[in-house]
Amino acid sequence: MFLTNLIRFGFSLTLLCLLIGCTTTVPTLKVNSKVIEGAVVWSGKVLVEGVVTVKKSGQLTIEPGTQVYFVAKDEDGDGIGDAELLVEGALIARGTAAAPILFTSAAKQPKLSDWKYLYLDFARQAELDYIISEYAYSGLQIHFCRARVTNSIFRYNVDGLRFSTVNLFAAGNSMYNNRHGLRFEERGGEAFIHHNDIRDNDIGLFVVTRSEDKTRIEENNITGNRQYNVKLGWQQPGAVTLPKNWWGTQDQAIISETFLDKKIDTRLGLVTAPKPLVGPVQISDW
Repeated sequence: MFLTNLIRFGFSLTLLCLLIGCTTTVPTLKVNSKVIEGAVVWSGKVLVEGVVTVKKSGQLTIEPGTQVYFVAKDEDGDGIGDAELLVEGALIARGTAAAPILFTSAAKQPKLSDWKYLYLDFARQAELDYIISEYAYSGLQIHFCRARVTNSIFRYNVDGLRFSTVNLFAAGNSMYNNRHGLRFEERGGEAFIHHNDIRDNDIGLFVVTRSEDKTRIEENNITGNRQYNVKLGWQQPGAVTLPKNWWGTQDQAIISETFLDKKIDTRLGLVTAPKPLVGPVQISDW
C-alpha cells in the first residue's frame, strides 16, 4: 500500500510539473587542471580552476548556452590569472544568437586579466561561433593552426582577438572595450578578417611584427578607438595596407591621423587605407 501511494504521488508530481512548469537546478561542473584526451561535452555552468588542456587526441564540444567561469587566482603574481583553456586537439564551440557560449571570470567584481586565455595552439580543429569572451588577458589566442571564428564578442580583455602564423577566417565579430581589439603577428600566416566591428578599444588594430602585408583586413568598421585605430609595433618596418574599411569618415587626412606609423616614428612602416567605405558595414550572420 505504501509503495502504491508513493508511485501515485510521483505520478501526480510529474503531471503537476507538466501542467504548471517546473525548473531543475543543474549543478556546476567543476574542472581542476584537467587533461582531455577523448571526447568531452560541456553544457550548463562550468567552473575552471587551473589549466584545462585538450590534447591532440581530445575533442571538447561546448553546447549552446554554456557558461564557462574561470577562477580568478594569480599564484605566480604576474598580474594575470592562472586559469586557461589550452586546445591542441579539437574545439567545437557553436553557440547561437539566442544562446551564445560565455567565457568569463568567476570573480564577483571581474576585471581585465582575471583569467589567462582561450588558447588554440597547433589545434587540429577549431570552430567558434556565437561565443562571448571577456575579462581575460586574451579573449582568444590562435597560433599555428586553422580556425574559423564568427559572430562572436570579445570585450573587457587586454587583447580581444590575437593570432600569429595561422590560417584564420574571422567575420561577424565585435571587439570592443579591450586594450587591443585585434592584435597579430603575421609571420607567414594567412588571415581574412572582414565584416567585424573593431571599436571603442584603446587600440583598434595592433600590428606587432613580421607582417608582410598579406593579412586581408577588409570591409570592417574600425572606429572610435581611444588612442589609435591602428598601431604598428616597433619591429614592424614594413607597410600595412588596409583597403575598403569604414573609419568613420572618408577623409584620408583624418583617417591617417588615427594611425601610429612612419609619420610618427620613422623606424616603422607606413599604414595606408585606400578606398575607404562611404559608411559602416552591416555585421550579419556568418
